[in-house]
Formats: sequence, structure tokens, C-alpha cells
Amino acid sequence: MRLTSDLLDGLLRAPAPKPKQPTARERAAMNKHRVLCAVADHGHLRCTDLAAACWPGARFGEQMAQRTVRALIQAGHLKARTNALGSGQSVVLTRPGAAELEVRGIAAHHGLDLAVCGATFRHGALTSRWCIHKQAEGFRAFTEYAIANGRAPLSREALFKRLGRHVDAALIRGDKLYACETESAAKATAALIRICAMAEHVGRRLHPDSPLVLGGVFVVFDAEQNHAQRIAKAARERWQRYSAADQATLASRITLARLSLGLPLTWRGCSEERLPLPSKARPV
Repeated sequence: MRLTSDLLDGLLRAPAPKPKQPTARERAAMNKHRVLCAVADHGHLRCTDLAAACWPGARFGEQMAQRTVRALIQAGHLKARTNALGSGQSVVLTRPGAAELEVRGIAAHHGLDLAVCGATFRHGALTSRWCIHKQAEGFRAFTEYAIANGRAPLSREALFKRLGRHVDAALIRGDKLYACETESAAKATAALIRICAMAEHVGRRLHPDSPLVLGGVFVVFDAEQNHAQRIAKAARERWQRYSAADQATLASRITLARLSLGLPLTWRGCSEERLPLPSKARPV
């Protein structure tokens, strides 16, 4: 067997060096940056939320989140505040924490003026945790806080002009934007009717200067609460002027996301289903 010069050269050549692995200090810096970005996106988060956002699927994700949060609090970039769960804590960005992101070209606002112990905490916490869940599925997710602070591709005003209401969150995949509403307490029927009305805009561009079209509507709620029937009732009232076929189309555009939660507000999972076709419809 004759060895060609190319083959001989390949046998004698030194193996390619392995990619340089980040040092412990570099990994710690990357972890801190991820946590700061997550808090900037949501306004306030718990360590369990940060574990899901920054270390999805990791066995010791919550311990990593706790360790990183402690370091950021010591550095003055995060501030821990007692939230509405009583014994629980949420972290917000401080002014130095926001400045740390801004020097890296990431717009951020401190969260020192955010309420984490009031009646709206549960609503915001549910929305954030569900958005983190959908990010793991490949969506880009923006809470109302992120939208209001200019972190989403469309402004709060542009979404309101098209949809007729301020959404609790928005998901984006490809050229589709999905409007999201969180039901943490019973809304009046009129408010639920406005949510159902958003389904009538599916397929339309959200703004003349944007390629995004409305892809559908998500309604997010605790699985133990009976929001599904109230939403179906509101849909029946809103869509009674449509034919049965049109009602079926509109109902298919709304997805009910049922959250399985433990105490205190512990994420267990999520199941999704299309809005059941309203009964007792009166086709034209």
C-alpha cells in the first residue's frame, strides 16, 4: 500500500485543538448576565422562575439561581423584596443593575418602584412563569411589562389600536404574534367579550410597518378555577350573529392554557386546548 503525500500529511498532522472552555469566572459572569436580562424582561422574578428561565431542565437549576442572585444582591445589581406570598421573595433590578445592562447595549429600567406585594402580584407572576414556559417551546415571549418598556417589536399603543385592549403578554414565532390574557380573578362578561373579539382579527397585520400578523389568542388561568365556562359563555354572546361554521373558526383561534399549580404558586405544568365550540349558538 502506497501512502500518498496527502494521506501521510493527514496522519502526521496534530489533532485540532479542543475549543477553549470558559473558566469558572467566565461562567459566573455569563450566569449573572442571563439573570439580569431575565429580570429586566419581567420586572420581578422569584428564584424558581429564574431557574426555569436561565437553566431550563437543569437538575440543580434553582440552586444555581439562588447562588447567582446572592452574588448580584451583594454587588448591588439586584434587590430582594418580600412578595405577596408572604414568606417568598422576588428580585428587581437596581439602578446599578440596569446600568450594567445598558453599558452592554441592552435597554433596561430599574424595578425599585414595582409593587410585588399587592393584589396584582399573582397575576404578574402567573403571566411571567407561563411566558418562560413558552420560551422553552421556541416562542419569543414579552410580558406587558416588557411591551410597555419597549422590549417588544410592537409598542403597547400599536397593539391596543389593532386589538382594542392592552394584552398581558405577546408571543412571537416567525411572522405570527399571539395575544395572551391571564385570568387570575373573575372578569366581568364585558371584559371577556372583548378578549373573544380579538379572535376576529386573526390573520390581519398588526401594524402597517410591521410584517407581524395576529396568529391567535391564548387565555391563561389556574386549572382549578372555572374560567373556561365563563369564556365560552362570553364567546357565545359575542358570536351569536355568526354562522355555525364561522363560530367554529373563531373558537379554534382561542387556546385555553390551564396551569397546574402547587402552593405557594409553584409551577407543576400546563395543558392547552382549543376553546370548546359554544353551544346554543343562533346562526343567522
